[in-house]
Amino acid sequence: MNISHEIRTPMTLILTPLLSLIKNDDDPQRKGVYETIRRNAERILSLINQMMDLRKIDKGQMQMRMAETDLIPFVKEIYELFDNQAKNKSVALSFKHDTDSLPIWIDRKNFDKVIVNILSNAFKFTPAGGEIRIIVTHDDKNATIAISDSGEKIPEDKIGRIFERFYQTASTVNDRNTGTGIGLDLTRSLVELHHGIITAHNIDSHDDSGYLEKGQDGVVFIVTLPLGKAHLKPEEMITDEEPAEFAELIQEDTEDADPTMIKLSANSKTTIVIAEDDDEIRNYLNDELSKDYEVHPCTNGREALSETLHSKPDIVISDIMMPEMDGNTLCSKIKTNPGTNHIPVILLTAKNRDEDKLEGLETGADAYIVKPFNMDILRRTIINLINSHRLLQLKYGRNDGLEEQVEEVKMKSPDEKLLERVMTTINAHLNDSDLSVDMVAEQVGISRVHLHRKMKELTGQTPHDFIRNLRLKQAANLLANQGMNVTEVMYACGFSNSASFSTLFKKFYGVSPRDYMKEHYNK
Repeated sequence: MNISHEIRTPMTLILTPLLSLIKNDDDPQRKGVYETIRRNAERILSLINQMMDLRKIDKGQMQMRMAETDLIPFVKEIYELFDNQAKNKSVALSFKHDTDSLPIWIDRKNFDKVIVNILSNAFKFTPAGGEIRIIVTHDDKNATIAISDSGEKIPEDKIGRIFERFYQTASTVNDRNTGTGIGLDLTRSLVELHHGIITAHNIDSHDDSGYLEKGQDGVVFIVTLPLGKAHLKPEEMITDEEPAEFAELIQEDTEDADPTMIKLSANSKTTIVIAEDDDEIRNYLNDELSKDYEVHPCTNGREALSETLHSKPDIVISDIMMPEMDGNTLCSKIKTNPGTNHIPVILLTAKNRDEDKLEGLETGADAYIVKPFNMDILRRTIINLINSHRLLQLKYGRNDGLEEQVEEVKMKSPDEKLLERVMTTINAHLNDSDLSVDMVAEQVGISRVHLHRKMKELTGQTPHDFIRNLRLKQAANLLANQGMNVTEVMYACGFSNSASFSTLFKKFYGVSPRDYMKEHYNK
């Protein structure tokens, strides 16, 4: 059982509708209640994420992806996130550093959790009017991040155990034993994965180390990381800045979107296929998106593939973990079928590991959004993808009938002349069941290997697939317009086996030849 799927799916049904309520309800009293629910739901989600991180670490699945990073602006950005909290709680928060630039190799997505956890811990312990300091120093070998607070000291007999999982210490300041005891365990584990060390010490009022003003008691957490990259394994390093994922690029407020672009996308002719096995999420997505789009909800990937082949939607939205056919397989089948490979696919999933995202994107997915998701972000992703596709259509025109148009185009380049000869040969023998790749290669005057390479380069299809798809498109045209029966169409398009023809046709169009003919005859 995938625990992240079991937990993140219901969290989606809490946070996503809640964000819609916050956005659309102007009543101040209700908004206050919604914000309280949101804060606590996000606390639960944060706790879930920490538990999942610990689980990955325990199973040896937490792979560090270190990149050279300037530590000073990295820490400053986190410091600024806590500035409002400090003002609201009347806590003096400061950030000091002994240099303006300090290059260090860290996993940015995971090391920020270290700083955030320690700072969150400090705010929980520090009373109003207290002080929290962040101090970054370095020497020739190491960088040191010290985060100190003027809260209660930790009993000396307990200080050695605070990094143990589920260990809690009591506090008279803020009832700190109500925590879970996993934050500092995760922090320690992440520091060790960075080949560093974390320690905690009490600060005495006579201490002149600079961690706090002299005369103040408190606690300091010290993280020490090695400089350079000699200590790292090759698989831990990424040397180039990796491109941001599409879903992260479009996380903007939809109020800033170009209204003309939104209008172009959100109309009754735009169709969306949704593949989601969870009834509540599927119904929620259907309810939300059907306000602007024609939605075809499906319970699994196999059903969604059939609907996609049949209705040729503008976009497909799919969960990954589903029975019968999962989202990755569905996406792969859509993207490898010449009749549907232009359709954008958005994968919604509870799996948030980089490896999982990469697997989804390698199948050809256009966007990858992790549950629980913001509905506005999903809507904006849909709008961006549909508009991008429509702009391509306007620029180049739909190429569904490209093969039929080739004879009308004046061809000048060697590749165009080659494709013209290929089309002439195929058109002349399209109804011949003996038409083969070898026959085309021989009549065109090139080797089979050369033909295969050039056809893949020019059309994205193998010669065999190109011939088969031309025959299927011609068959669909005859079935829809010529009043011929299925057997006559089959032979007219060069197919000699009725079972094979029916199977290929249904795989390409989503319906049997007979149903296709009935459907178009009724129109």
